[in-house]
Amino acid sequence: MLMYWDGVFPILFGIDEDRAINALFDYLQSGSDILENLPPKIRGDKPQLDLTAGRVSMEGTIAKMLDSISISDIRSALTCQWENKDRITSLGWDSQSVKFAYSIAGGKEPGSAPHCGVIAGQWLAAESLPITGMGEGGRRSYRWVTWSFPLDMGGIRAVVLSRSSDWGGVMYEARVARNGQMGYLEPARTISTGPNKGRFAND
Repeated sequence: MLMYWDGVFPILFGIDEDRAINALFDYLQSGSDILENLPPKIRGDKPQLDLTAGRVSMEGTIAKMLDSISISDIRSALTCQWENKDRITSLGWDSQSVKFAYSIAGGKEPGSAPHCGVIAGQWLAAESLPITGMGEGGRRSYRWVTWSFPLDMGGIRAVVLSRSSDWGGVMYEARVARNGQMGYLEPARTISTGPNKGRFAND
């Protein structure tokens, strides 16, 4: 199975939708090893994309997700527009799922309002941490890159760690902002665009 990006959409090459969803669910059922393979900590602190604070922990939230995701959650995350209706604590990677006082109905404090996100979307992001969690940017921002040529896992790792858009992709950067003590990624901006962007998709 190969993967590439067509604009802002990831494309799995060589596998159909049902097989991909079933394979992800089978992997989940057989026992994910993500908690044993999180990225190394930065200077003895947290991994780069661990934006949690206080009573919320990235490891605890991931463990709860692993016990809660259904195959319909996976299908919805991959094939439907995200509506952020699942009860799951936000890890700050999707700015639309962060609880802000001004956006919560009924005048509730963020700490007393229910969490709403896309549980399978956040789980899939967590599963990518062994690669994406070693990106560039440090504590104040995060950078990542896409690519437009079909690559296997080895190729994906090489491109992500190269931090280069030369493989026809886009380099993005998101600033890390704060909502109380919790961090979250703001909407991304484009840093650079590769010279061959879209070449494979348009051939």
